[in-house]
Amino acid sequence: MFSLTNLFTIQRWNNRPAIIRFSEADNSFNTLFLSFLFKISEDQLIQSIEDSLKWRFTRELPKIVLSDVSLQLKERIERFSPQVWKEVTEKSIQDLRKLSDEETVDLLISPIKENPLDKIADLYVSYLEAYENGKLFDYSQPLKELEEKIEKIENHFGKEKSDKLWNTAKYSWPAILNLTSMVRWNRTHRNVRTTVSGHSFLVVTIAYLIAKLYKFENIEEVILKSILHDLPEAFTGDVITPTKKKVPGLEELVNVVEREMIKEWINGNENVKPLENYIEYCVEPFSEDSGRIVRTADYFAALLECAVEVHSGNRLDVFRDSFFTFKKLIKEISPIDVSEWIDEIEALIL
Repeated sequence: MFSLTNLFTIQRWNNRPAIIRFSEADNSFNTLFLSFLFKISEDQLIQSIEDSLKWRFTRELPKIVLSDVSLQLKERIERFSPQVWKEVTEKSIQDLRKLSDEETVDLLISPIKENPLDKIADLYVSYLEAYENGKLFDYSQPLKELEEKIEKIENHFGKEKSDKLWNTAKYSWPAILNLTSMVRWNRTHRNVRTTVSGHSFLVVTIAYLIAKLYKFENIEEVILKSILHDLPEAFTGDVITPTKKKVPGLEELVNVVEREMIKEWINGNENVKPLENYIEYCVEPFSEDSGRIVRTADYFAALLECAVEVHSGNRLDVFRDSFFTFKKLIKEISPIDVSEWIDEIEALIL
């Protein structure tokens, strides 16, 4: 579980200067969110959102042990010899099984047939990352390579559908970028910077794992609430819970504002209008049994952020104190016993 925090520190485009540094955790969440938008617009959601997530895990989790392979090097190796890269990935998954355990790895990673909507979401996010940094630095080469890949897969969809998907991606990108630019615990010195996007990917991962171990029936609802639980922050900023509770009625007022701002964003583009059906997941993500799982995962992701700060040598009391606060909250709310996970992390950092 602690090794998931490696995804906070693996930087994409790390062989180039950048205006914005995107971590692998950021990229994973941003791609998953765009896949979600594509699938609700194409009415493919319920059948495939779990597959989208597992496809993402299969691509991302091996990077925990492959952190020294740059994005461009990986893509060129894959282009010249797909079989060699496949063997590298399989060996990395074996290493993950040693690092964790077979049950956990097998729950998260399994062979999934690639969905073209997931693939084009992946390419669009990579392109938009490169385009953002290409405003100041020379990203002409990766942009050209990505354009070629995008053109190839867009031929599969046809022009009308491709234009619709690209329009959705461009419209969504400012909101996605807001989540990636917001640093959590931003009033406090951090050794390991984490964003709302990166945190959200850990929440999705942990919530999914808990739901599977708990044998929760409505896995899709857990995944969707996890994806959407921090979306309002793209519009309101990161309003922490203690602030919301400072004055009676403030928390309820913030919820009203969140709902209004999300509706305004949804109404701004026809392609994201299906998101209207999921507004409750955005503003009330912790309700019902599925929400209990998501809340547990949210606390656990925050606990991991505290743990990585302590482990990195950050001596500020807030992270050590918050670690034990989250530990208590998790044990009070978790639908399964996760004491062993927490104890292993605690033994590692203290």
